[in-house]
Amino acid sequence: MPDAAIADVTRPISFRRAEAGDAEQIAQIWNHEVLETDHTTDTEPRDPASQRAWLLAHDADHPAIVAASGLEILAYGALSPYRPKPAFRRTVEDSVYVKAGHRGRGLGSAVLGRLLDLACASGHHAVIARVTGVNTTSLALHRRHGFERVGLERETALKHGRWLDVVVMEKLLDRRPA
Repeated sequence: MPDAAIADVTRPISFRRAEAGDAEQIAQIWNHEVLETDHTTDTEPRDPASQRAWLLAHDADHPAIVAASGLEILAYGALSPYRPKPAFRRTVEDSVYVKAGHRGRGLGSAVLGRLLDLACASGHHAVIARVTGVNTTSLALHRRHGFERVGLERETALKHGRWLDVVVMEKLLDRRPA
């Protein structure tokens, strides 16, 4: 995906593929969500080695992208394989995270839109989003991008001493078989 820029009220934002040098800032955004919120069901922060491994696992068909202002990463997103079996090779799961202090400016929507474009370009058929039920911002974001709720996993995740529902959402990109 070529670099693209959108105008921001205070500074320009560029969107590009994530690079090895972005690992530390991506980990900082991720670790905040893991430790401080119920926006992910994960409970383990990423150390530098696990963050580098995560980044290396994202190939051309399963990219990780960042929204940056200069050298600062403000948001990131990724497409990941949905299931390891060959029958699911054209279904991906998305994830989008915006750095605290930079939310409400359209960064999450811009990142998700670019991920959907990349999913189409890679020939994927469906994108799945698994969102904690308390993350109403992410649920609304996905609805705005055409995702529909297709399931509910009731009280399947225990985090910060409470049970969380996980809402399963899906967007079909192309109805022809690959």
